[in-house]
Amino acid sequence: MTEVVIVSGIRTAIGNYGGALQDTPAAKLGSIVIKEALKRVSLRPKRDPEVLSYAPKMFRDAGLIELEKRYHDWDDSLKEVRIDEVMMGNVIQGGQGMNTARQAAIYAGIPKEVTAYTVNKVCASGMKSAALAAQSIRTGDAEVIVAGGMENMSAVPYYVPKARWGARMFNTEMVDGMVYDGLWEIFYDCHMGITSENIAERYGIT
Repeated sequence: MTEVVIVSGIRTAIGNYGGALQDTPAAKLGSIVIKEALKRVSLRPKRDPEVLSYAPKMFRDAGLIELEKRYHDWDDSLKEVRIDEVMMGNVIQGGQGMNTARQAAIYAGIPKEVTAYTVNKVCASGMKSAALAAQSIRTGDAEVIVAGGMENMSAVPYYVPKARWGARMFNTEMVDGMVYDGLWEIFYDCHMGITSENIAERYGIT
């Protein structure tokens, strides 16, 4: 079975809740670490001729589209590497747009032909992404994968569930998306922190 190695790693910035990064989408944070992780090992992504060969001829020779040109600012001295896929963990996805992993990849200057998917696992979605990447490489489905995680709790919006079809009369409710989608135990209707306290008490964990 193929041996898997991690060639580079960097983590997203750690900020205060409601601090300087409050308006920075998680996908933007993800794009920064993707690009920096590659730069630290002197690599840059390349458009794979084999992948392009499957596209219609009009697209095959078209080069970078405008969206790609906006973010493709790689140093030509870096060694090219074919990236097979991007896997990024992101739990609180509400209000961020579709497939935040795909967004992070494009913002990082990864070619549009490279597929990407978002992992939602509570907790350790970033670690799960790395595990899935290793699994894909071991099974021969890929050779090079960018994997990690991204989150920005400060940027999560409030939801108004009844706004779409109308509250009809009286007041309606705003739901804190950060708590509801990221910190709330949905089955027992309590804060996830309480479950940690309960487990610690039950099993004598200090």
